[in-house]
Amino acid sequence: MLRRIFLVLLLLEVTASIAFAEPKQAVKPRRSGSRLPAKPPTFSDTFTGGKLNASKWIIDTGRAPGNIPGQNTGTLSAEHVDLSTGMLRLTLTQSISGELATSVGAEVRSKQLFGYGAYVWVARAASTAETPKGRGTAVSGTVTDFFNFINDSATEIDFEYEGQSPDTLEMTNFSTVSNSQSTTTPVPGAESAFHEYKYVWSASQIEFYVDGKLVSTHSEHTPSTPAAVLINLWGTNSSKFGGVATNGVARFLYVSSFSYYAP
Repeated sequence: MLRRIFLVLLLLEVTASIAFAEPKQAVKPRRSGSRLPAKPPTFSDTFTGGKLNASKWIIDTGRAPGNIPGQNTGTLSAEHVDLSTGMLRLTLTQSISGELATSVGAEVRSKQLFGYGAYVWVARAASTAETPKGRGTAVSGTVTDFFNFINDSATEIDFEYEGQSPDTLEMTNFSTVSNSQSTTTPVPGAESAFHEYKYVWSASQIEFYVDGKLVSTHSEHTPSTPAAVLINLWGTNSSKFGGVATNGVARFLYVSSFSYYAP
């Protein structure tokens, strides 16, 4: 809920155009049995230019999701977004003083709005690995999120990992804040390897895939409003969601591509 309130303010400046994208690197797109269109995308980013493409993406700053007065103060920093490793890397740091955690994360969102179609991310969920192929572990107090969002969850479709349960992928869609459907699926070692995360969104349902395998289908509260695409990494200090904060341990989310295919 905190994330959704925060994003309402951020997304007021999003343009009303609609675009489309493609996966690349680390995990190749799977066409057989995974409902990817045969035609190429009209929007794509492989994050290999050394600098985030400002014509496609906005770096969000300021208040982050996960704020709880007296428990967690979260912000988003442009300094925690970089492409120095040959792909998009988002960084989260946390420090604890008494009962208060201070979390500094990162978020990028598309300038354009995306409607029905196939959304594809190739990503390694957050861990302590400082490089894409480095060794690292998941830690509590972390939320990894690949999703779309507009207007107080008029549309929201999420892939999400919580730091205290890193082997469980959560999939949720909203048509309003109070109307949603959620399921989970195990993805062992999501923080140690790249996977392809894809959902196919249509007027009647949303199909969720991991590495080309259908893992869940949602047909309740299917949204219809085009929305911005977001990638974020943010901190928590709660046993209910994301886990209690981990003091002094930096963690990193890697995304080698984002794609959207027209239906």
